[in-house]
Amino acid sequence: MLESNFEWYGALKPVSISQIHRTLRDLYNSGVITFETRIDEDTQNAIPQRVKYWQLTDTVDRNKLIGEVNDACKLAGKAHGVMFFGSLVYPPFTDQQKSDTAKELKSLMQRTHPDKTPGYEEQFKHLQESLKYIRSNVNLLDTQNKRLS
Repeated sequence: MLESNFEWYGALKPVSISQIHRTLRDLYNSGVITFETRIDEDTQNAIPQRVKYWQLTDTVDRNKLIGEVNDACKLAGKAHGVMFFGSLVYPPFTDQQKSDTAKELKSLMQRTHPDKTPGYEEQFKHLQESLKYIRSNVNLLDTQNKRLS
């Protein structure tokens, strides 16, 4: 994209792929950025491929914590089961699974509390809503408020 449509990206002249790789390598060697190699199956091709995900070194811990919060909240959203087109796709959690998920949410709430660590207010509110949802007594088969996922 930078070779053919460089003006749209704000470059003055075409940028070659080797220049991009050299820049990434120099930034990685100096410790400014880091990468994680993952196997990505959601590609245009049917074959999974290894993809490098780059990020600033200073934001690694923050991104990891935000990822943990997102995963825990997604799991909490399935606590009472998942309805899809009027039928129950995922069954509700058992009481033990609900308590384990609530413990995980509480520990993440302590790590993202606005008084302790600034910058995680949105994640903290999302965790509070997820914990409230787990503690509620929702029966998707009886209530009108059926959750679609």
